[in-house]
Amino acid sequence: DLVRKHGESGAAQSGFAECLNDMTQGKTAMWYDATSGAGSLEASGSPVKGKIGYVQAPVEKTDSSGWLYTWAWGIQKASKNPDDAWKFISWASGKGYENLVGRTAGWSDVPAGKRSSTYDIPEYRKEAAAFADVTRNAIAGAKPNDPGVQPRPAPGIQFVGIPEFTDLGTKVSQEISSAIAGRESVDSALQKSQQLAEAVAKKYEGS
Repeated sequence: DLVRKHGESGAAQSGFAECLNDMTQGKTAMWYDATSGAGSLEASGSPVKGKIGYVQAPVEKTDSSGWLYTWAWGIQKASKNPDDAWKFISWASGKGYENLVGRTAGWSDVPAGKRSSTYDIPEYRKEAAAFADVTRNAIAGAKPNDPGVQPRPAPGIQFVGIPEFTDLGTKVSQEISSAIAGRESVDSALQKSQQLAEAVAKKYEGS
């Protein structure tokens, strides 16, 4: 109801980029999303830089929202240049990359949460003062081995490393979007999503 009554225009089709644009353009008052969005909101060219407060997501039955996701690199076995790929990954994930971005684009553009050492850089802490501690605490507070209110059979918070995961995520997103658009009830969307997940899970029961 909150999204339907007070959410952004086209909420059912809004992804990260659309929400970021709405927020930077002053079209929305609150955005509930990933820690990675803070750097863009506080970038040197952002019209809302210095005008936003950052807090962790609200919770009801847990100590924190427990969400943790990450982007990562991979090298295919079929790669023709695995050594070069590894050199790039080593550089892009190293301290040198953070320093390069900080010096050229601005310290608020340095990827938040990629390296713990980033939070020890005085220039970064000064430029990202509005969100640095909040984002670091949110990441550190996630509990991959105990993220919810019941025991889990395997570590992990949201991502499941199975081939069907992407397709399942797309189908569940479609149900949630349908509920936001008012084409079905929230209960119906959750029930259908649960059934989709259970169908996938059956293949792995006992494995």
